[in-house]
Amino acid sequence: MFKNILKKIKKSEYFNFLNKDKKFNLMEVVAIMIITVIFGMLLGGIFMYGRGNVNYGIKHELNEFVDTYTEILNEYYTDVDEKGLLEAGVNGMINYLGDPYSVFMDKEETLAFNEKVNGEYVGIGVEIIQYGDLKVEVRNAYEDGPGYKAGIRNGDVIIKVNDEDVTKKNINDISAIVKGKKGTTVKITVLRGEEELSFDVMRDSIDIASVESKIIEYNNSRIGYIYIDLFAANTAEQFKKNLEKVEKEKIDSLIIDVRGNSGGYLTCVSDIISLFLKKGDMIYQLKTKNKVEKFYDKTDEHRNYKIAVLVNGGSASASELLTAALKDSYKAYTVGTVTFGKSKVQKTHELSNGSMVKYTFQEWLRPNGESVGGKGLEPEYSIPYEDAKDENSYDSQLTKALDLVTNNN
Repeated sequence: MFKNILKKIKKSEYFNFLNKDKKFNLMEVVAIMIITVIFGMLLGGIFMYGRGNVNYGIKHELNEFVDTYTEILNEYYTDVDEKGLLEAGVNGMINYLGDPYSVFMDKEETLAFNEKVNGEYVGIGVEIIQYGDLKVEVRNAYEDGPGYKAGIRNGDVIIKVNDEDVTKKNINDISAIVKGKKGTTVKITVLRGEEELSFDVMRDSIDIASVESKIIEYNNSRIGYIYIDLFAANTAEQFKKNLEKVEKEKIDSLIIDVRGNSGGYLTCVSDIISLFLKKGDMIYQLKTKNKVEKFYDKTDEHRNYKIAVLVNGGSASASELLTAALKDSYKAYTVGTVTFGKSKVQKTHELSNGSMVKYTFQEWLRPNGESVGGKGLEPEYSIPYEDAKDENSYDSQLTKALDLVTNNN
């Protein structure tokens, strides 16, 4: 289960650190930008977020934008797609900020992004793989998923979806057809050996696993090991279940591995940190324009055993916050290489046409007041990565962490 972890580390995507607070509503109404009242509400909503001043009307300067939009639609020598022109306008505003973490995503990109950070998707609960001959095989049918319950098994070769031949389609197109609205049914036809079988499968919400755990026996100690792939909306719940699972095995210490973890939700990482700190310990600070607010643990739950956190250059944003909080407020060991260096907090807003804007509105600081932005977090023990020599050994960074938490320094 853990052999693919380091592969994930090498392909980190540096997801933006998100704040999931629903109280801040920017651009409440965003619709296709046409010269109607809806268009006016769109622009008004966008520019209501100013520098502390709320403007409930459309700014005079926007007339130039509206005039340009109208002229292009009416006068350009070829037809122009209104939706595309709108998206280009919104994208232009985001690009003007010059912030690599503030972006515009179209509908398809938004769907993929939401699946990743929400930690779930609507489908049939099977993992598929495509070979060079275009054969699509079920690699893993999750036992608690609707596909498995309907009868689909590992090794089945998908040949039809809703009676449509998919043997010449690529894996992304097939996945798009299989996915759909929750509660709807999709017909999957497979080859199992020489036998052709069809299954009617009701689509459902499928959780994406972002946490894995195991017990490591080392230096006559039992160490819990937890790997976090991403801080998605359901990661804190998964983490707590895995933590409780390893603690039932009477662990002496814990290693948390966030190498290659590109970030995620602020609330998620805060919930995880709160499992370890004592009430009143500082988790992080948030800098918003001209003020800095400090956030403390408010829970009674805490731990006392030794913890080491593994990081590398792919550990970004929420991963860096978790590392900094455990280092500053819990005195955890930190092992690996310098982290990515992202201290910005993003907020997302989905537009009415299914696209999304993601923009920076805060910066987080370590409990000690420092920012990791642009420089990263230097681990206490800087160890270059060397792969495990065999199944009975551990990579160099994990080995150092094991030595630290078992007092074999």
